[in-house]
Amino acid sequence: MSQKTQKVQAKKKTAQAVMFGNARGLVAMGTLAAYAVMGANRPAMAAVWKIDPSGNGASATLPLKRFDIAVGPLDAAIEAYEKATGLSVKIVLPNGTLAGFNSHGVTGLYREDEALRLLLNGTGLNYRAEDATTMVVGVQAKDTVSVTSAVPDSISMGKFTEPLLETAQSVSVVPTFVLQDEGVSTLRDTLRNVPGISLAAGEAGAQGDNLTIRGFTARNDIFLDGIRDFGSYYRDSFNYEQVEALEGPAGIQFGRGSTGGVINQESKVPQVDKFVHVDTQFGTDLTRRITADINSPIANELGGAAFRVNVMAQEGGVAGRDAAEIRRFGFAPSISIGMDTKTRTTLSYMHLSEDDTPDYGLPWLFNKLAPANRHSYFGFPDENYLKTSDDIMTLKVEHEFSPSLNLHTIARAANYPRQAQITEPQICSNAGLSVPVGGVVTSLPTLAYNSAITCPYTPNTPASEITQLNRNQIQVKSVEGDLWDQTEVVARFKTWKMRHDFVAGAEGGQEISNPIRYSYTINKINTVPETTLLNPNEDQPFGGTGYITSIVHTKSKSVGLYFLDTIKISKFFELSGGIRWDRFDTDYNLAAPTPPAGGTVTAAVAPISRLDEQPSYRAALVYKPSTHGSVYFDYGTSFNPDAESLSLSVGLVNGNVKPEENESYEGGAKWSFLNDRLLMEGAVFRTEKDNAHETDPTNSNNIVAAGNQLVKGAQFSVVGRLPEGMDLVAGYAYLDNKVIFSQYFPTSVGYPLANVPTQTFNLFVTHRLPLGLNGGVGSNYVGSRTASSTVPYVPTGYAVNPNGPGFVVTSVAMKQVPGYWIFNAMIKHPLTEKIEFQANVNNLLNRYYIDLPHPSHLVPGAGANAIIGVNFKF
Repeated sequence: MSQKTQKVQAKKKTAQAVMFGNARGLVAMGTLAAYAVMGANRPAMAAVWKIDPSGNGASATLPLKRFDIAVGPLDAAIEAYEKATGLSVKIVLPNGTLAGFNSHGVTGLYREDEALRLLLNGTGLNYRAEDATTMVVGVQAKDTVSVTSAVPDSISMGKFTEPLLETAQSVSVVPTFVLQDEGVSTLRDTLRNVPGISLAAGEAGAQGDNLTIRGFTARNDIFLDGIRDFGSYYRDSFNYEQVEALEGPAGIQFGRGSTGGVINQESKVPQVDKFVHVDTQFGTDLTRRITADINSPIANELGGAAFRVNVMAQEGGVAGRDAAEIRRFGFAPSISIGMDTKTRTTLSYMHLSEDDTPDYGLPWLFNKLAPANRHSYFGFPDENYLKTSDDIMTLKVEHEFSPSLNLHTIARAANYPRQAQITEPQICSNAGLSVPVGGVVTSLPTLAYNSAITCPYTPNTPASEITQLNRNQIQVKSVEGDLWDQTEVVARFKTWKMRHDFVAGAEGGQEISNPIRYSYTINKINTVPETTLLNPNEDQPFGGTGYITSIVHTKSKSVGLYFLDTIKISKFFELSGGIRWDRFDTDYNLAAPTPPAGGTVTAAVAPISRLDEQPSYRAALVYKPSTHGSVYFDYGTSFNPDAESLSLSVGLVNGNVKPEENESYEGGAKWSFLNDRLLMEGAVFRTEKDNAHETDPTNSNNIVAAGNQLVKGAQFSVVGRLPEGMDLVAGYAYLDNKVIFSQYFPTSVGYPLANVPTQTFNLFVTHRLPLGLNGGVGSNYVGSRTASSTVPYVPTGYAVNPNGPGFVVTSVAMKQVPGYWIFNAMIKHPLTEKIEFQANVNNLLNRYYIDLPHPSHLVPGAGANAIIGVNFKF
């Protein structure tokens, strides 16, 4: 423990012995003032201010007063508070600082102290009573709770007008302090802190982050600052302020998709204080990573302006996967002007490039992981690559007409080029159908390397006898991009003495995708050399005849109009609802070049178009029995258009296939404890997908909207910043998921959906230790998952059909990966007031598990590894 920390704690104990008595009641806790200087001429005052938390004593007898203070700037809210109470509020902050805060407002009957607490909720500020007529407002000190990283109590996007406690939806906010404690560097690892989310391997034509939320794919439901982040790339956390996982109905706010929910990444933006943070990491897996976060005010004559830049560079490997390499660089500058005015503007840019040696892991052997060596790499390290170079420019403008009327717009231009050549290890071909025991199949599985011959292996074949392992080459070159604008107005007003928080918005733009795909198969034989399961030769020279199989051009133009209104019916009840209308218009064409002799290309598709227009609905009721909690019920719809992922087929257009339609119900409760330092929430839910698209396994142009899928379950989560350096994030989800109807795959009915574990659990908790140390431990559990919703089990044994052609299935098995537990640990120690040492150990027990499943390959999780770093703050 540093000398300064010891002095601060001693002062705190002395101050807490002081009791303030006056005609308005007894204020139980005294004050602690700690002063720090951050940058030139910018003094920052820090103080912990507390009102008697016991609820006993004179404070409980203060008279109730009626308040009607709108959501808006904090300075205006405090003025309204002074008029309503007759009290004087003293602000102990640098001049102009208060203008950077917003208040959630307060409406209803409250004690004067409770009303002020609600006004300050979420600002990082707190208060004390100085005398009978004066309340003092200041900044929380770094006592045992971080000044800059409190428990999140709101969603960053303007379309969500209510604090988290009153938002009728499961929302998991992963704040900065969690990312720092866990040493997280990717979106993928960030989301391990959210119950109900499971991760999957990249697809053949689209690499990058792939996940399911509450049982349904959310690959296209990843947003950046409220706008869809369409690119196929692996997202880095270096420029995150926080990550928000909104589970349940979200069609009103986000448009197409959002069946199980959405992920929003909130970017860092300029702040009023000057600071420099530099973090370094060095790992046993050869990781070398450095990030810098630099913020500086630049001009007062522009109404308050600041500049911020975040930079990241990383090189490293993956523990247990010797050939895999990660190389990333990120650069994200931003500038804000008018920070102290009614018109605030932020221009930001993010560049993230990646040049990896990718890893598609290990092969299946019918229904399970093939008996391969955990460390085996079946590709060509010198020839396999994944290169992305993403550029995202964003402009945000917000104008405040009054505390009750706000207009904001966000415009974006993004470009996502990528090139990939990845080796996918395969043994036998995938089964096209799940055929039960006693059923007849017309042919046996073929060898993946040469699909003209029957696979000679069985599920019990020893690894030493698998000598023909296919190296399927997934090669693609593509550019995705979008131009988008989203404009919203937020208004707060009253009708018939009921307060409304009203949001209306319009958004639209265009998205493009232009992939070029390749193949190395000629006359049903892969021209890339095969290898063996036990002894793949990583140094073998790459060879093969590659050729282009398709050149695709897709452009989608879309527009969405929506409104949401939250009505404060009384102090205890809120009713909200909204409607959205989306128009999604897609043009698609596919060119097929002439293949070499024996080669096969995708059939050319003349320009085709598809137009979908669809409404979405939402309604919710919130009951607030206390200012610290709420109970809610929520209903919502969403839809998945045919070209959601910017891909079309003749079957979708000619068959006039309807969009997939989703309907969700959710009931839950949220509660805060310990002076809002601990937030807990739980929910039960039910989501059903109708018109699920199915492709005829015998004719890919025959597509129907005839499937039905159901997920119902419950989840619980908690996040807290508690005394004694205790940070806590935990969650549990139970998902009862299954196919309830299928036209082309009737044997899948009753079986689980793809990549959906029945149970998931996450925990990470830190606590202060002796000798000035702070330690943390955590764990993750992911239940078993199936590989496919249409083919959940595969035949594993056959006999010649005595009654005709084909083969009788004699045995079947579920095609799934087992569940797993992993454990992590962290320890950190301040070396000085500005330098901190931190070490993280991941997968402490070196568990061998499948982290990212795919129907055609399996990616194991990283083995045991340690990350050691030094963090600098100036």
